Amino acid sequence: MPRRVSKANITDAVLRDLRRLFISARGRFFTRPKPPEDALIVALEADEMESVLGSEHFAPNWDMSFAYFGEVLNLRRVEYQSDHPLGYRWWQVHVRGYHHPSGLELTAHFETDPSESPDAHVDRVGIDIDRGLEELRDVLEENDVAYEAVPARETRRDVEVSASGDAKREDEEERERRARANA
Repeated sequence: MPRRVSKANITDAVLRDLRRLFISARGRFFTRPKPPEDALIVALEADEMESVLGSEHFAPNWDMSFAYFGEVLNLRRVEYQSDHPLGYRWWQVHVRGYHHPSGLELTAHFETDPSESPDAHVDRVGIDIDRGLEELRDVLEENDVAYEAVPARETRRDVEVSASGDAKREDEEERERRARANA
């Protein structure tokens, strides 16, 4: 008996391909420089950190967020807050990871959930970096993952992505040298 292709399979394939196209366009045309934020440095690779956070109910968030140069990890955990002072009920802890010489540089923040409160999310209503980092610290400690806290002034704000997709870091002296040459 010949195999029939169902409409559901075709629809799934089309939607999957559209999602891939969207994520590719997002990365190519809407990527911005990494913002300076306090961070936690861990001696793990992105897939290892994804496994740790995934076991704590974090899920991929690539198609729901901005893209930053050098970003190799993007996860979120949605939380319900019935008594939040701002009145929004659905929030998320959003974790991003970037290449770092010692492993991964992790940033985190607590913010409104974009699928439930898109305008508040884009307007950054209630964003709380300290709370996000505190929740990330708790997860790392519960899973015996060692980390080093790094203030924003020492994080890798200057990460760029080369044409091959590899993350690289420009050091301060090189940027100053180029600025003097262009002056």
